[in-house]
Amino acid sequence: EMGDSSAGTIESDQDVRGRFVGLVKAHDVHLTRSAAGLVATRGILSILNGGCGPVLTSGGVTIRNGGCGPVLAKGDVSIQNGGTQAIVAAGGATIGRNAFVGVVASPTITIEEGGRVLLSSPMAIAVGAGIGFGAVMLSRLMRR
Repeated sequence: EMGDSSAGTIESDQDVRGRFVGLVKAHDVHLTRSAAGLVATRGILSILNGGCGPVLTSGGVTIRNGGCGPVLAKGDVSIQNGGTQAIVAAGGATIGRNAFVGVVASPTITIEEGGRVLLSSPMAIAVGAGIGFGAVMLSRLMRR
């Protein structure tokens, strides 16, 4: 059951448990049994039994038993028992057991047994470019 709710911004490293947060902007973010709107990190994002909207990160993303909106990451992205709309990662992307991703654009894509991907590189590069453009525009709006 969700506890406290907040529509505000969280600025430092965050371990969010059992809450709903509208915007999380921090270095490292850990969502456990929680939901968030937009997540922007300079470090890593880990989601366990939770979810969020769009993700912009300079680090990596790990999702276990959860999901999120589109992911734009400079690091590796790993998802197991969950899903996301799209992954655009400069690092590797691992789609694990019982995971679903609509579109993946990454230099290294690993799809494990039980993982599903609708579109992957190179066709996804065109789609990923459009998502990346949207993420850049969203990032610029956040800075205002």
